[in-house]
Amino acid sequence: MKPIVILLISVSLTSIGQLILKKGLLIVGPIERVGLRFFQMLVNPLVMLGIAFAILGWAAYVMALSKAELSYAYPIWSLTYVIVPLLSLFVFRESISLLKMGGLGFICLGVLLVAVSVR
Repeated sequence: MKPIVILLISVSLTSIGQLILKKGLLIVGPIERVGLRFFQMLVNPLVMLGIAFAILGWAAYVMALSKAELSYAYPIWSLTYVIVPLLSLFVFRESISLLKMGGLGFICLGVLLVAVSVR
């Protein structure tokens, strides 16, 4: 499988994992320090599922990294910084300002430049 496909799988798994993790943490509530609530968080099924997705995303990233240059793989992986806020807009009704949208656009432009630079 091509590194770009593996990287996009990694980006997808990692992004989904972040959303699931956040959903689980909304159920648990704020965590101020390592204590009872922290351990409740660790056994919450959604938190565990989110962590599992993050681990799978990391494993896919490692597989891609074994085939691609770091200077290519890491910028592509930064698409998670775009996908997570956009999905959070719909899933959690979070707001995205025009300034933040501009920043996400610059990330996309940077990823595009990195992706087309590979021969």
